Amino acid sequence: MKKIFFFFLFFLTTGMLIAQKKVVRIAEKELSKGNIKTAWDTLQYALQHDETKGDANTWYLKGLILQNIAKSPDPAIRSLVDIPVKQAYEAYEKALQIDEGKVRNKINLQLNDLYIIAVTNGSEAFEKKDYNMALDMFELSLKIETAPIFKNIVDTSMMYNCGLAALNAKNYDKAIEYFKKAAQYGYNGGVTYSLLRTAYSEKGDSAAALRTLQEGFEKYPNDLNMIVDLVNYYIVAQKVEDALKYLSIAKEKEPNNASFYFAEGTLYEKLNDFEKAEAAYKKATEIDANSFNAWYNLGVLYYNKAVKIFDAASNEKDDAKYQKLLEEGNEVLKQCIPFLEQAHKIDPKEETCAKTLRGLYFRLQMKDKYDAINAEMGW
Repeated sequence: MKKIFFFFLFFLTTGMLIAQKKVVRIAEKELSKGNIKTAWDTLQYALQHDETKGDANTWYLKGLILQNIAKSPDPAIRSLVDIPVKQAYEAYEKALQIDEGKVRNKINLQLNDLYIIAVTNGSEAFEKKDYNMALDMFELSLKIETAPIFKNIVDTSMMYNCGLAALNAKNYDKAIEYFKKAAQYGYNGGVTYSLLRTAYSEKGDSAAALRTLQEGFEKYPNDLNMIVDLVNYYIVAQKVEDALKYLSIAKEKEPNNASFYFAEGTLYEKLNDFEKAEAAYKKATEIDANSFNAWYNLGVLYYNKAVKIFDAASNEKDDAKYQKLLEEGNEVLKQCIPFLEQAHKIDPKEETCAKTLRGLYFRLQMKDKYDAINAEMGW
């Protein structure tokens, strides 16, 4: 009787194993016919039974089905599971842990396709401004390529993409991590250092931001983006002399860039150097005659000069000297009008410039121009 019982138990166990392996084969066949949902639903039975859930082939098939779900053009199929491409990778990892020799070659045949799906998903998420998802997908792409069990290669462009996604997702620690890696391999030159600096700045680490810029400049002294970043950093930090030093280098690299001369003008204004500020602004207008900011700042430069003269007049007790200062101030105001008029011509809808002109016309009793600008602006 005991022999019959043990024989029956052996037969039952063996029969269940055969039955579950048959389920795996059925799921595989359904997948080969393009019936992805049926394949997925069928495989769930094998994944729930001890006889097959510990088989590397079962997990390989799970990964393969998930991979097909991820790249399906049918939204209903893609929505069967969350982030199928990520789950596919995890299934392949599980299969390799169970029996690497049994499935390694089969999985290797799928890796390029899996990588492309992850990159595509990441790019689509980035375009939709879903930066956290983009980072997740780009990190997965990088993981596929760098895992020793797979290709074990260095993909610097994907490191850079991870950094971009992280920066936009405001995940500054990860942005720093990936941009530093990309920079170590020299990817994208000074641009990577500039972005790394941005990540440090956004995190509030100004010391690290400056070190990054200086390191980038030392490594890429001819990279204009790197130089401009240093200029901007020192401008924001109110370190005018340092900003002027790097601005001089930028002008040497690109002498016909009007924005450099405009920036130089603003810096010399901070130093109260009227002549150098005026020369810089005028150079900017020579290079770009349609630079509203350069023409406007020229006008404001003279306007502020006049204000200082009027301030001196208000403190003058001698009537003759007072009258002389007033006349001198009015003459300087007249000099600023052509610059502001040129700025107004370039951007007639800009109200600050128009209102400044109207005030000047009124003060200097230029009635025709005063009436004209009021009519033009609808005041």
